[in-house]
Amino acid sequence: MMKKKPILFNKVKQKDKSRITIGIVGTHSGVGVTYTSLMLAFYLGDELGKKTALLEVNNHDDLNILQTAYQWSAEDNHSFSFGYITCYKKVTKKLLVELLNDNYERFILDFGWDLSNNRDEFLRCTTKIIVGSHAVWNLYKLKQFIKSVEHIRGNETWLYLIPGGEEKAISLLRKELNRHIYGIPLERDPIMLSRESLKLFSSLFNPRT
Repeated sequence: MMKKKPILFNKVKQKDKSRITIGIVGTHSGVGVTYTSLMLAFYLGDELGKKTALLEVNNHDDLNILQTAYQWSAEDNHSFSFGYITCYKKVTKKLLVELLNDNYERFILDFGWDLSNNRDEFLRCTTKIIVGSHAVWNLYKLKQFIKSVEHIRGNETWLYLIPGGEEKAISLLRKELNRHIYGIPLERDPIMLSRESLKLFSSLFNPRT
């Protein structure tokens, strides 16, 4: 388990050869796209043992700040790694093409809240995630976003994740908007997932067959 400023060992876990791309975008600024992306990266890489790449496809510089908060097993000016997880900062369109052909099992593309300029790449992703706010005064932004993408084929299958959303409110919102909406527990440290977060991610990204 990763803690602040540690030097840690890699877990040995069985891998598979499947490749899945997960695109994540926010309904507006500050909803927690990078927070959610990091949680998911540590679930896939640290918990499931999948070789995972987290790609910062935006200019927000959040991963650079994150890099300074922990000690990683490997790091340089462009990326940093822990176990099966490698984070790439400020990924350009050209680098994105190269990385998507690299030897990873899972790709997480953090598009920030700019869907318009990343629409094609987002739609190419295997799994599409929208992050929204649980605050009542921001619900209209979630509804506006859903309305703005209704013309896109397959939009009804996208996942909507709400950090800190209470289950009762999420359930009502799910029925009202007829979308796959789930609340994510607010973790004190997004790389140290609680049992509730692990259970949610397992049901969404590693369902039992």
